[in-house]
Amino acid sequence: MVIIISNIKQKHKKAKIFHPKKANNMSDTEYNYQHFNPRDYNFTIFNGPKAGEKYIDFSATTLEGKEVFLSDYLDKPIVLDTGSITCPMYANTTIEMNKLQKEYPNVHFLLLYIREAHPGGKTQSVKTMEEKISHAKLTDKYYNEQREILIDSLDGNAHNLYGSMPNMTYVIGTDGVVKFRANWTNIDALKAILEKIDTDIIEKQDFYDIVKPRPWIAIRTLLIGGVSAMIEFFMGLPQLMRQHKEVKSKS
Repeated sequence: MVIIISNIKQKHKKAKIFHPKKANNMSDTEYNYQHFNPRDYNFTIFNGPKAGEKYIDFSATTLEGKEVFLSDYLDKPIVLDTGSITCPMYANTTIEMNKLQKEYPNVHFLLLYIREAHPGGKTQSVKTMEEKISHAKLTDKYYNEQREILIDSLDGNAHNLYGSMPNMTYVIGTDGVVKFRANWTNIDALKAILEKIDTDIIEKQDFYDIVKPRPWIAIRTLLIGGVSAMIEFFMGLPQLMRQHKEVKSKS
């Protein structure tokens, strides 16, 4: 099922709805950059609700026109992941994430589809929600994605509210408390939490070392964006490595 993030409606009464300010002041065009540049990210800062804090609710609308909320999924614990078809980090974890979904049927595994990490001539940055929906549907074609997909708003509101990382993970308990979060999806750390998902465990660590994608996965994913996307990535690689080195000191 593919879902589109929409504005929160105050008439919803199922759960307490948080009404945060707009997550950023960027325009749709600024958020959905046409060319990757490391300066668009600061991996040393990880905003959003921390472990032990309450989650931030947001609304969504299905393609059938049904409005849903993240709180609608709180009948089970939630694993909320972020990604896009041009993100090598996302591509590197999809197989393991799909396996975990089968192993833990008592957990909702949700993918929040965000902006293209490495747009190019083949897969360009989106300008409309229709384009974003089309890109999200391609996760099945390229990665055999089995999780339920939530499509973020065009300006990336939910993405920014939860920390703006290209491929981050949150685990939210049925009480709405964040049990775990990771700046980069870390399968081993996630497994450790899921093994104790029915307990009151709260994992405070939120910065983890990057798990580098296998070269063939990285190249294949970058080429989904296009040749220019791969060139821009390698041009920005030295700056990315410096940022990752700074983050490692936080891990």
